[in-house]
Amino acid sequence: MKIIEENDRYFISEWEFEGMPIYIRRWKHEDITEIKVDNNFARANGFRSVKDMAKKTIGQAKFNQMFGGIPEWIRATPHGDFFFVGIDRTKIN
Repeated sequence: MKIIEENDRYFISEWEFEGMPIYIRRWKHEDITEIKVDNNFARANGFRSVKDMAKKTIGQAKFNQMFGGIPEWIRATPHGDFFFVGIDRTKIN
């Protein structure tokens, strides 16, 4: 893995998975690891694209309702689980 961006809050590294770059953001002051949600991430998880991933999971409409679209980053646990974190858009003033 190589670091491609760093600032005082986090660093982003690039990891290659089956020839595809996967971007990982690690927060410095919190124990949080996130992975960039792009077509390479979707393909690495068995989908054709991010659009296909949204359709085959909770659906684009639910992503729009909950997050205003598909979030740019997804959290990863040490056990390899993924989950989106965000604010329910219906509760924003």
